[in-house]
Amino acid sequence: MKNIRVILIDDHAIVRRGLAALLHADDRYRVVAEANDGEEALERLDTVEVDIAILDLSMPRLNGLETLRRIAKLHPKTRTIVLSMYDDEQFVAQSLRDGAYGYILKQAMDDELFGALDRVMQGGRFISPAIDMERIEHRHLERIDLTDREREVLQLIVDGHTTQAVAETLSISPHTATRHRANLMQKLRVHTQMELVRAAAQRGLVVLPKPPLDI
Repeated sequence: MKNIRVILIDDHAIVRRGLAALLHADDRYRVVAEANDGEEALERLDTVEVDIAILDLSMPRLNGLETLRRIAKLHPKTRTIVLSMYDDEQFVAQSLRDGAYGYILKQAMDDELFGALDRVMQGGRFISPAIDMERIEHRHLERIDLTDREREVLQLIVDGHTTQAVAETLSISPHTATRHRANLMQKLRVHTQMELVRAAAQRGLVVLPKPPLDI
């Protein structure tokens, strides 16, 4: 295959530049778009045809897990590879469940990127060898059905936003934001906001804020 179109989705420009440089070394791949977060990525995908999305999990606004779900739903021909610093079982399992074709770790990017791309473009799946797939395949994920809005509210809560800030960010009323939070607590069977954040992270529903990138 040649002329494989790629979008790079990561909030760190230095990571996108590194990926673009790697891909430039192989003339089969062409970076046709870049995005700083999930919302920008979805806007790009509405205007540019893409074969492969390389996606970070931890991003502002719309996190990688929710972006992955929406790409799988809205752009099913685009195959997503998660590129993440997280090797936690819940994130790998949730990513695969939500439509990821590959999962590679950032620290192994130089060694594994092209193997992942080749496998995915052939219709297969690629998981970093450092990840224990046997444990992940035997991991039971309780299905918790959240609406798109509930997922947005949940990530904002995890990011430390108050109810008022959630309302302002999503252009909804504080009453509606409070109702969404109450629904989330009921669905995850918790009673406090701290328990909500912990339970959501343990189930791989959200991505906790990441530390600054060392450069």
